[in-house]
Order: sequence, then C-alpha cells, then structure tokens
Amino acid sequence: MSRAVLVDTPFCLACNACSAECKFENQPPEGLFYTRIDQIELGEYPAVKAEYIKRQCMHCEHPACVSACPVKALHKLPDGPVVYEAERCIGCRYCMVACPFNIPKIDFNARLPVITKCDFCADRQAVGESPVCVRTCPFGALEMGERDELIVEAQARISQSPDRYINHIYGQEEAGGTSWLYLSSVPFTELGLPELGSEPVSELSEKVAIYGTPTALVTVGAALAGVYWVTKRRMEMMTKPVTQDQKESE
Repeated sequence: MSRAVLVDTPFCLACNACSAECKFENQPPEGLFYTRIDQIELGEYPAVKAEYIKRQCMHCEHPACVSACPVKALHKLPDGPVVYEAERCIGCRYCMVACPFNIPKIDFNARLPVITKCDFCADRQAVGESPVCVRTCPFGALEMGERDELIVEAQARISQSPDRYINHIYGQEEAGGTSWLYLSSVPFTELGLPELGSEPVSELSEKVAIYGTPTALVTVGAALAGVYWVTKRRMEMMTKPVTQDQKESE
C-alpha cells in the first residue's frame, strides 16, 4: 500500500525544525531546500493574520514529472516516493515544466545542469523509518501512515472540528491524488496550492512522449548545457575581483 503524510496546517507554528533537519540530513545543493515553510499573510490591516504551510514534492500518485521524463531519470516507488537518478538525467527540464506544483529545481552549481528535489526520504522509508521532517515536527502537524487510513483520519478531524477546518482534503483527488495530504482552516488557493481537477496532469507529458525523440532530446540537452556554462562563466567574470595589473592596464 502507498504511504503518505497528513499535514495539519493549523498545528504548524513555523518553527522550521522540519526544514532545518531536512537540510542537515539530506544536504541539498546550496541555496535550495527540499522542504520549506511558507508564511502567507491574509486579510487587510489591521485585521491581518498569518497562515503557514509546509511545501515539498507532493509525490503524486500519477506524477507528471515521471511521465514527462524521456530518459526515465524519475520514477515512482510502489510505497509512494518519486525518486530521481541524476546519472540518467540529460538536463532537458521537461519535469520542471510538467510539474503542477513547481517542485523540481535546477542545480546550477553542478557540473551539468541536473534536477534536484525531495525524495520523500526513500532510503529511510525502505527500512521502516519516517522522513526526517515527520520525525522532527514538535507540534504534531505531520503524521505518517497508509494513505487510505490517513484520509479516514483527516475526514474524522474535519467532522469533529468543523470550525477549525474547511471541508476539503487537499491531495486526496488533486491531479489524481498525492502522497501529501493537507488540512487547512482557509481555502488552499490562499495558501498558494494550485486549484487542480481530479485527473492526472498528463497533457504535457503525452506531448513529450510523442515529440521528444531521442535525437532531439540529446540536442536539447547539449544546447541547455552550453547555455548554462556560458551564463555561469559570464557571472563568474562579472563577480571576479579586478587585480592591480588590470587596473593599471586600464
């Protein structure tokens, strides 16, 4: 059975323990995070309030990034995680375009422009442990379990506390379902989550599968790598300190 995490956003106090522990444990590329807490300000002064939401890869039941990837650098494991194999990646970035949650990011500091994202602590789950973010949360905002059981739990919480939650479980059906399920006291669009139907996001993925021939993909990958290195070199030259000899020659 697929495992999932229930995020009870009203219990999140933005302590950022999950983000800090994830960064320490997984060592994502510099400047990038596999998970973060977004603060959303709602209302107008003086009636302003803050809401918090944890963001990370949603590990969709039918991931658009997987179906868009022409070299199978991304694949979904039976128990939930969507994982990435950098050695297969050609840097085409189709996954970045396909993802409705804007999750995959490019690591510009790598030798080649490869993708990086949360892998749901797949290695920890493989030995029966929870993701570090779930283990670390001190306020009980994150609960790991079987997806079907968490949906029943979420429905019970809504029924028991209708004043605390809106009557919707985000991720139960969105984009065909996700491994991260959310409860909230405000509409999810106000928290920055996209409004999606229940059908998997597959239109772009199907176009990639049809038009993305191997020859074209290698060409695109090589072109993107070339643009990346030229851009990086220019940035390095712009930020490089001017030496005394250069000043005198000017």
